[in-house]
Amino acid sequence: MNRKFVLIASIIFIAASAFAQMNTAPGPEVKKLDYFVGTWTTEATVTQGPWGMGGKFTSTGTSQWMTGNYFLETHRDFSMPPELGGDGKEVGYMGYDTDQNVYTLDLFSSQGRHTTSKGTVSGDTWTWNSSANYAGQEILQRMTIKIVSPASQSFKFEISLDGKQWMPFMEGKATKK
Repeated sequence: MNRKFVLIASIIFIAASAFAQMNTAPGPEVKKLDYFVGTWTTEATVTQGPWGMGGKFTSTGTSQWMTGNYFLETHRDFSMPPELGGDGKEVGYMGYDTDQNVYTLDLFSSQGRHTTSKGTVSGDTWTWNSSANYAGQEILQRMTIKIVSPASQSFKFEISLDGKQWMPFMEGKATKK
């Protein structure tokens, strides 16, 4: 009995030591998300299309690191044309998936929508891809963000039915306070 206890205790000690030695600090990919930390205001124009006349989109949101500095948490209030849902709130979580080598973004809105996006960054351009189902139709979505300065970005949000032909949905800019 004593030998079993010593063996189990030794295994637990070795496993705990190995775990403690693992590098648990966020990697350089995660640190690139620092750009999005802060309070951002967004102004954009929704283009006219099958979804309606289009119009103005505005939002104000704040992003901050969650404990551990692996994920950003964002809270945002937004306003858009009534035929697109009108005013609402959104919570988002942004991180990096080391297994897939992509950035991740999960958004949850007060309008009952949940969107999961995967992103890449090349130089000063972030590209986020996702899909959504609207009235039984699967719509591909692409958001391209161009960093203009440490406190400014421009963006373009496009949609597609086939992944080949893209149509503009919204374009605008965001500014960090």
